[in-house]
Amino acid sequence: MTIEPYEFPGLLRARLRGHGVDFTDEGLARMADQYRLCAGKNRWDVRQYVGRSGVGAREYRVMRDKGVQEVYRSVERGQADAVSAALNALESEGES
Repeated sequence: MTIEPYEFPGLLRARLRGHGVDFTDEGLARMADQYRLCAGKNRWDVRQYVGRSGVGAREYRVMRDKGVQEVYRSVERGQADAVSAALNALESEGES
């Protein structure tokens, strides 16, 4: 599904609220900008990386395919899971 840039923040916000997560307009706009850079057809996935903030820190990135570009990054796994699920749901709606 191709999500138009003007539609993306509202559609994503609605899906994220369904997962109990809310983002600011700025956060949604940032994800919209990153989303346009993440081409591909496969499902979104959460990958864990060693964080930059200290020993034992983890960061979770929402990515697809074997790309290096993430649409979202967080130190909270639950938020990354919610973003991944919301993006997968949005794109699967467009395919049905």
